[in-house]
Amino acid sequence: MMTEGKAPSRRDALFATLVIGATLIALTFKTWRKWPDLVVDFGAQLYMPWQISTGAVMYRDFHYLPGGPLSQHYHALLFKLFGVSFLTLIISNLVVLTLLLTAIYYCFYRCADQLTAITACVSVLVVFAFAHYTTLGIFNYITPYSSEVVHGLFLSVIGVALLAWWFERENPWLAAAVGFCAGLTLLTKPDMFLALTLTVDVGAALFWQVKRKGMLLCGSLGLMVAGGLIPAAGFFLWFLRIEDARTSLRSVLAAWVPLLTTSAAHGPFYRWCLGADKPWFHAREIVHWFLGLVILTLVCALVSWRKIPRRLALVPVAAAAVVIIRISSDFNWFNCGYALPTSCLVLLVLLLARAARSGWEPTVVFAVLWTLWSLAVMAKLGLFCRIWHYGFALAMPAFISSLYLLLWALPRELDRFGVRPTFLRGLLGLMVLCGLARLAVSSLNLYENKLMPVGSGGDSIIAFESHFLRGHDAAIAEALNWVEAKVPPSATLAVLPQGVLINYLSRHTNPSGYVAWSPPELAAFGQTNMNAALMAHSPDYMIELYINYSEYGETYFGEHKSLGFDAQQWIDAHYHLVHLIGHDWVKDGQFGLKILQRNPSGP
Repeated sequence: MMTEGKAPSRRDALFATLVIGATLIALTFKTWRKWPDLVVDFGAQLYMPWQISTGAVMYRDFHYLPGGPLSQHYHALLFKLFGVSFLTLIISNLVVLTLLLTAIYYCFYRCADQLTAITACVSVLVVFAFAHYTTLGIFNYITPYSSEVVHGLFLSVIGVALLAWWFERENPWLAAAVGFCAGLTLLTKPDMFLALTLTVDVGAALFWQVKRKGMLLCGSLGLMVAGGLIPAAGFFLWFLRIEDARTSLRSVLAAWVPLLTTSAAHGPFYRWCLGADKPWFHAREIVHWFLGLVILTLVCALVSWRKIPRRLALVPVAAAAVVIIRISSDFNWFNCGYALPTSCLVLLVLLLARAARSGWEPTVVFAVLWTLWSLAVMAKLGLFCRIWHYGFALAMPAFISSLYLLLWALPRELDRFGVRPTFLRGLLGLMVLCGLARLAVSSLNLYENKLMPVGSGGDSIIAFESHFLRGHDAAIAEALNWVEAKVPPSATLAVLPQGVLINYLSRHTNPSGYVAWSPPELAAFGQTNMNAALMAHSPDYMIELYINYSEYGETYFGEHKSLGFDAQQWIDAHYHLVHLIGHDWVKDGQFGLKILQRNPSGP
């Protein structure tokens, strides 16, 4: 049903709530507590707010690379109000996800129709929010590697919606709200803030080009700036209670400092992330996916041509549906992200052409702003456009843009050339449905291998069983049991190079302040500083585990000067082994975990 430009009716809103809500509940139930990774990244999302809630000062008492201060302080507030537990974060992230879905549904219902809006929301849930395409459980919206990514994404969606609303209503206070969202995003991830800022700049330029209301624009921009300064000023004053002005400002902009002053974002891993290691391969894949999508769309359009009588048209349409189902069963949907850049560009061209014909209607304005924002967010993926890994957040807006193209903008445009939009939408929608099903099965199959409980009560996590290829989950569980049984509650503990989740679950503080010793952290904070802090604070116990850092051009922690050699020499001299789980990787290169205790004669 054509609903463009209208708010959802009560019946449509109820139906959408049932469909989207049922999908959310089913996925939550099916994957309950199975989301996290026990070693990589996520542990910090529990440890940091726990520390803040006990009075620790972020960036002074502990150091954090992935983002700014907003998310960790928000979670610390939740811990203060509702208690320190993994469950508190689960509920919070599910609420944020629900709000995100509500905003997406409302925007795309107004911009398109019920089918497009519901499909967009279901896709967010199936493809991104509960994704588990690899063994790393850090690329989903419930236990992300960085809470700042999901919060920045959510705030940006609200910011783009408010920007389009300001364009339509010409209300300066909506501009202030846009600025406030941008200011909050500044305190999450730099890439999220830059993408939203670029979109706001384009929106302001478009407002001037279309409406020519200079005084209103100037006033609105002033309120945007003022609104944007409020969150940063608030955190500056918060840190100023304890630190001097310069340190407080550095804490507010902590997410930006490593990006601008260190080599933390350089190296082979980030070249791989951008596709710069194989640029021609990725460029070729983008072209192949674009051509494949064009051919499929043309075939669907031909069988949906109005010159074919409706009754006769059902035969080729049914045949095309069978072919789509058959192809989809063998299709590698895992790499469908390659189709996103060109889909967004095609959509942008169609929207600009529509604006040239019919004017800048509110729905067109929102769609243009969303599409531009999609491209800006996805820019961090470079040529390696993907829905997995960092794409779980960065590709989501572009995925919705592509759905909008296939289910709304393109059928509407081809309707002018004699193509039945209902038939075309049905065929393209069937392709999307097959893709969603394949991706959902892929994630759920991996979740099925998580059966081993780790932790207890509100902190309970379901991890991979010992027989699965991620055997180190069992080692982490055994280490946690050992620590809880034999380490005094007041003792301090450091886990190197990663694994701060053990600190959180056992409630043992890392006194050095550096909870991760991976190559990016070493580049950002400096090995000399980290070594000095470790030696000065000498944890009572140390846990070392084997992690292969070949993706960064390294081996394991402690082997080379560039990755913890000096720290390892000091550890070997001042700590002794009290428990070994698995293998000694120095001898045989296989996974293991060592629990060490400080020597009685140590410092």
